[in-house]
Amino acid sequence: MKKADTDRRVRRTRDLLRRTLTRLLMEKDLKDITVSELTARADVNRGTFYLHYKDIYDLFEQIEKEILEDFCGIIARHRQQQRGVILMPVLLDAFKFIAANADVFMALLRTRETTFLTKVIEMSRPRDRKDWELVFGAGTEEFFEYYYAFITNGCVALLRRWFSLGMPESPEYMAEMAGKMMSDAGRALR
Repeated sequence: MKKADTDRRVRRTRDLLRRTLTRLLMEKDLKDITVSELTARADVNRGTFYLHYKDIYDLFEQIEKEILEDFCGIIARHRQQQRGVILMPVLLDAFKFIAANADVFMALLRTRETTFLTKVIEMSRPRDRKDWELVFGAGTEEFFEYYYAFITNGCVALLRRWFSLGMPESPEYMAEMAGKMMSDAGRALR
């Protein structure tokens, strides 16, 4: 029982530090945030912070890693369910996940020190030629690379716009819109 209480307290403290860093990232760059500022805002002792993290960058990397792992899980689950990734189900799950973690995604997209977007784009990339053709249709390797760059940058811009407007549309609507844009762009480019 004592161990479960400790684990719960540890989880609560880590969650508080992560939420506080996320809020601070909406106000300033990561390099400008100090442990003192973070712990004062979270009302947590600096020593407690150092029990869990080496520094602000370690905390940030943990947040980024967890979100990336969860996002990768969405993509992997859809890859296992069918050969390749069929757009609508994966887009819907992705937008629902993004909406549920909007504050973290907004902070990660705003932060200059992150390679988060590059990692998401690379891990979402179809793995082989058959996956490419299932998602994008027939075409040359060069076509796939250009099309993928076009689509991923378009999705990033779509997310930024959605966030900047305060996310008025539902994840379902956003997934449908993104899927339609991807399909229409693919047809137009052929």
